[in-house]
Amino acid sequence: SVDDFEEIINKINTGEPVTYHIERGGQVIEVTVPTMRYSLADFMLTSGIMIFTGFIYLLIGAIVYILKPDTKVSWIFFLACFFMSLINTIATVKTLSIISRTYLFFTPFVAATVVHLSLLFPEKKEIADKYPKLQYLPYIIAASLGAPAAILYPNLSFVPFYKYTQFYLGLSPFLLLASTLWAFIKKSSVIARQRAKVLFLGTALALPVPAILRIISLFPSTIGIPRVSINYLNFLNFPILIFPVSIAFAIAKHNLFDVDVYIKRTVGYGLMTAMVGTTYFIMQLILKSFILAPILGEFAEKVYPVLFAILVVFFFNPVNRMVQGIVDKLFYRKKLSYKDTILSVSNALTSVLNMDEIIKRIIYTLRKEMFIDKAGVILLEPQKECKALFISDVPDTANDQVTEQCLRYDDPLLSLISREKKLITEYDISEDPKYSSVRESCSRRFAEIGASIVIPLNYKEEVIGVLALGNKKSGHFYSREDIDLLETLSNQGAVAIENAKLAEQMKKEETIRTNLARYLSPQIVDDIVKKDMQIDLGGDRKVVTVLFSDIRNFTSITESRPADDLVNILNEYFTEMADIIFENQGSLDKYIGDAIIAVFGSLITVENPVLNAVQTGISMMKRMPGLNEQWMKKYGFSMHMGIGINTGEVFLGNIGSPERMEFTVIGDTVNVASRFSGLAKAGQILMTRESKTFLKNSDIQYNELPPSKVKGKSAELEVFEVLYD
Repeated sequence: SVDDFEEIINKINTGEPVTYHIERGGQVIEVTVPTMRYSLADFMLTSGIMIFTGFIYLLIGAIVYILKPDTKVSWIFFLACFFMSLINTIATVKTLSIISRTYLFFTPFVAATVVHLSLLFPEKKEIADKYPKLQYLPYIIAASLGAPAAILYPNLSFVPFYKYTQFYLGLSPFLLLASTLWAFIKKSSVIARQRAKVLFLGTALALPVPAILRIISLFPSTIGIPRVSINYLNFLNFPILIFPVSIAFAIAKHNLFDVDVYIKRTVGYGLMTAMVGTTYFIMQLILKSFILAPILGEFAEKVYPVLFAILVVFFFNPVNRMVQGIVDKLFYRKKLSYKDTILSVSNALTSVLNMDEIIKRIIYTLRKEMFIDKAGVILLEPQKECKALFISDVPDTANDQVTEQCLRYDDPLLSLISREKKLITEYDISEDPKYSSVRESCSRRFAEIGASIVIPLNYKEEVIGVLALGNKKSGHFYSREDIDLLETLSNQGAVAIENAKLAEQMKKEETIRTNLARYLSPQIVDDIVKKDMQIDLGGDRKVVTVLFSDIRNFTSITESRPADDLVNILNEYFTEMADIIFENQGSLDKYIGDAIIAVFGSLITVENPVLNAVQTGISMMKRMPGLNEQWMKKYGFSMHMGIGINTGEVFLGNIGSPERMEFTVIGDTVNVASRFSGLAKAGQILMTRESKTFLKNSDIQYNELPPSKVKGKSAELEVFEVLYD
């Protein structure tokens, strides 16, 4: 019995062997066991590992509970981690009878919490809703196994209960995995499928190696399979930790936007490594065994290193790059130019000023680019009803259904997103503790508008509208790439909507003047309206000064930078430069890729357009070091620009077709400014003689450079460089 065993242990002196006489099958077997002192190394390999992993279990459970304290799933997961921590720790000191009883009693409760978790996670099962008391059954089973085992111990009659406990413990993770598989196959919830992916990845990383080694350890050494030391089996607790960590991540991470990235990166790199390694091995095998050995015989070993090095350079490296390209395309969903997508959407939105048309274009663009079943825009009107337009698929047809709604400005969901000023999903509402006070009302609104995610349309730190999106038709959840694109497009949409609002306000003054907000700062527009200044946008010839700025080597920059970094940098760059242009009473003509065209003296009268243009160029150059410092800290990246300035006659007015008009300036003056921008080095401002003439009585310093030949001009042009500190 256990009592006999403990009595023997207490009589042992260190170093003296102990001889046991065991009666079995009518025979007495004599077994002699050596004894030794239990060292610190022994403790670290056995008890130390168990205590450490027990602490990690408790820490994982506590972190999840702190992040999501008022959800049943996080509470059950915390209990599971607590019981795992408890039995891992006390398993190291089971020599005391009371400790052994504690271990026997609480072990089945680990299984109970895992089974309970499988009823609620990755999504709540219908049977748990229909029969809520069923959730108590796992704990009743645990108590019926643990209590008798603890009471009967150390009498050997506790063993059957302990065996059933081990079976219950082994069954529980399979029930959780079955629940996960069901959520993945059922496809009733996108977020549940994402969580299922996380658990599958955690299972694949955590369980195979420990399971194989545990099985091997059960076989007798007589059948030829090497035995695995119990000390080394303790190390298997570390990879097993990946499984609860994956559950913790799936519970605590609200939106899981990055899950696809993690999974694809793991699978992609794993596949790429396997393919490259296999190619490398086959190439080495063929060269050495089937080519060199038969031909060169004993000299093969001497020739092999040289030929193999040449083969690696001219064959293996190209194959490696080809494999990596295939993996990138398959697993990272390599896109075309991110910049082109943003610019095309920007052009689509800024080419019109009709509010209804802009909203439709936003919705149609998003549905097309993101492949979404339903999308809508809600315009916020303080103290008024908010107009909403939704476009969705009609089931079993290729048609679209257009729905108009009116929501109150104090609607709980609209009020929430106006305060938060950030993206919110229906899963945030249902699971994040901070939304508990508005959970019911906001969840109901999500369901009524058929949305799974809402994004604020922010303009100058104010929410002017809300973008509501349904589900992706692919069945996938929104990835990080999708979210980055959506946030960028929402900013573009907010600017377009605000421009349309401004245009509608100015229609009562004069319809054609609604375009002013696209080219001038709001302060100048207000001044024009208040003073009732007449601006002719119909088309005219006028002498103006044109400033053309361009980023150096931008094409190569786009090829080497992540898309999200590039978009953030461009947005910050354009915002800062536009503010400087407006501060110097210039008008923003357009963006062409990374280039900016600004005009001085076109729509409003300026005393000295050239001076304003040069001061703008200097301010732009002086602003770049500060921006580069920010970008270097955030992205490890900087960029520089060149500026060209020219003065002359241009044609300015609305150009295009009746369906699409754009106010702009055209003429040779603009072309020359562009050529001078191309001539300018990084940080350099170049101007023509025509512009230099107007700076005679100013404080601007400049140097004359050698004349230069530019495209479109037969003669060389004089070039002047503006000097600045």
